[in-house]
Amino acid sequence: MSKYAEVILPVPLNRYFTYSIPCSLEHLVMPGVRLYVPFGKTRRLTAITVKTHDEKPSGYSVREILGVLDEVHPSLLPQQMKLFRWISDYCLCSPGDVMKAALPSGLRPDNSPSGHSFKPKTELFVRPGHNLIIKGRIDPDSLFGNRAKARKELFCKYLELSGADINPESPGQVSRQSLAAFCKSPSVLQALIDEGILECYEAETGRLKPFTGKKRSPHALSQVQQEAIDGIRNSFASRNVCLLHGITSCGKTEIYIHLIKEQIDKGRQVLYLLPEIALTTQIMLRLQSVFGDDMTVYHSRCPDNVRAEIWNRQTGPEPYKLVLGARSAVMLPFSNLGLVIVDEEHEPSFKQEDPAPRYHGRNTAIILADICHAKTLLGSATPSFESYFNALAGKYGMVTVSRRFRETTLPAPLIVDVAEMKRKKYMNGILSPQLNEKISEALGNGKQVILFQNRRGYSQTVECPDCGWVQKCDRCDVSLTFHKDSGMAVCHYCGRRYRIPVSCPSCGGKSIRGRGYGTERIEETIKDLFPKARTARLDLDSAKTGYETILSDFQNGRTDILVGTQMISKGLDFENVSVVGILQADSIMSYPDFRATERAYQLIMQVAGRAGRKESGAVVVIQTRQPEARILKMLSFGDWKSYFTEQMTERRLFNYPPYSRLVSVILKSTSIDRVEKASVAMAEKLSGLFGRETVLGPDAPQISRIQSRHIRTILVKNPIETPVRYTRALLLQAAREMEEEERLNGVTLSFDADPQ
Repeated sequence: MSKYAEVILPVPLNRYFTYSIPCSLEHLVMPGVRLYVPFGKTRRLTAITVKTHDEKPSGYSVREILGVLDEVHPSLLPQQMKLFRWISDYCLCSPGDVMKAALPSGLRPDNSPSGHSFKPKTELFVRPGHNLIIKGRIDPDSLFGNRAKARKELFCKYLELSGADINPESPGQVSRQSLAAFCKSPSVLQALIDEGILECYEAETGRLKPFTGKKRSPHALSQVQQEAIDGIRNSFASRNVCLLHGITSCGKTEIYIHLIKEQIDKGRQVLYLLPEIALTTQIMLRLQSVFGDDMTVYHSRCPDNVRAEIWNRQTGPEPYKLVLGARSAVMLPFSNLGLVIVDEEHEPSFKQEDPAPRYHGRNTAIILADICHAKTLLGSATPSFESYFNALAGKYGMVTVSRRFRETTLPAPLIVDVAEMKRKKYMNGILSPQLNEKISEALGNGKQVILFQNRRGYSQTVECPDCGWVQKCDRCDVSLTFHKDSGMAVCHYCGRRYRIPVSCPSCGGKSIRGRGYGTERIEETIKDLFPKARTARLDLDSAKTGYETILSDFQNGRTDILVGTQMISKGLDFENVSVVGILQADSIMSYPDFRATERAYQLIMQVAGRAGRKESGAVVVIQTRQPEARILKMLSFGDWKSYFTEQMTERRLFNYPPYSRLVSVILKSTSIDRVEKASVAMAEKLSGLFGRETVLGPDAPQISRIQSRHIRTILVKNPIETPVRYTRALLLQAAREMEEEERLNGVTLSFDADPQ
């Protein structure tokens, strides 16, 4: 009887595909195995087997599988297959979108003539040849006598390097390259090979560098940390998720290390997620010093062959015991997962925006842990309101740590009214007199300074002061940012670069200039004001050329002042920082979103938490034009609970999370008329299905055109009690009806579950 395989293909179609299995391959095809299949007239694609059966599909001719790519073990484990299905269903995307996001491209050899693209790294090694008869200890004198002095010396070196002079029965590996380094001519080594005394062989070595440092035991815990671990254990006895609400610098990482070791000692695996790749370097060094080669690092900036190699090891007999990574690491295979740690769980960076699947790394990690019968620990000094709400409601456990590790006090906030400073002409530039003074004091005392500005580039806009013309992107509805390093104006949405016009296209004026301060300009200003200080910048632009070096230099005292964007706010541990300056707090407080004040509070508190981690007396200078803002009052008094209660009252009133689940319907087209008509029709259809009070829009988002495509969004708010499956079914029904009615001609429609 013929066998068939249902497979996932890396295409944006919300369905599985069926292929017939040749008799010769039936024993190899099973769920999770990668296949090579034909698609269309000429394409060859990698597929993932979902299941096999013997029911021949009707209505079309079934094509045959071309080959099996996994002949030793499947590339996907059963737990992953369940996770992929959940992501596809919850995020309203195709299984193929999930597959493309998860599998490294080296494991998807689409249109490859051989069906293989990933090649393991190999190296040539030498070992005893067929003419070297080993009976006890090898004696070079009896083998060579008085002849061939050079060959004899090289052979003796081989015995030393391999340990065969002591243990001839099981010599260690010696690479051909390392042995060849000890002979004057390559012909000497070749002669030993030609004579059969040695022979060459190829072996896989891998691309991951082994840990060469000295491992240590975890540091002893303080009483507060031990109480936190005991609380987490007690919480896990009755709940699968625990929130660790720990003040900045309370020693959360050391708590994590002890919990990781517990799991590894039990033979379980651990996944440790961080919101930013820049964080992994500092945390990696701390973890490697304890776990050595038992851990690996996985994120999108790892070379693709390295990612493929890690993936293959995770499905093999000796997977890594600890994986440290950004959100994409949640897609890796885990055969025996015991604990998932999501550090800085409040961070928006955990949310994948584009392309699909638009999953949230934290929420997906909780589902992964549940599938694997593991526990999840969420850690943050400023938890997301959703997580904090779940903890108060008893859905999650919660452990609070309110004292810093070294008993240092939180840095005192100094709020500076920059509008008043400028009105009195005390301030001409980006630094207030108060911040200038604090920086000078810190440098004089041998301390370090962090300056936060949430805008990269040199100037925030390029404009004409005579008529107000602002240079904008031709393809996106945004103003351009001037980058002095390149001398170009850049669109931060599509990446397109523009020259600065000599004269204004609107009025012909010759005074075009950059306006506002980005991190480049602040760095330049600081170097002028403090020429003896060593200044560096960390943002998306400088990170491309080596964020590890920037962070290492600051941590080791080779940099005095670090200017940066949000990348410097997320969990970095610098012991010598005594001043943190937040230069334009208004830019993060005044954003049209129901989470704006929550995000501003979290960001300011996290940036402030980089100061005073070793000694008390640090200060945070917050420059603002709104010194009376409610959020700044909360920051001054550190009244987190009152602030949370106030925000929850507001969210309940307007039915926002955590009292509802949001799904954003996104429509895009190069034609503004088409996207307008389609979005109005879709909103009417959704209102009929969900009710008018549940559907908001259509609206043009703040950035309404990106890469020449006009965007409209519709927001669906469903009460938290509404079953997720019911909501998804209605949304997909509406999308299908729109397609059948041909209202989406020239318009693409996608969904964003839990938009951030």
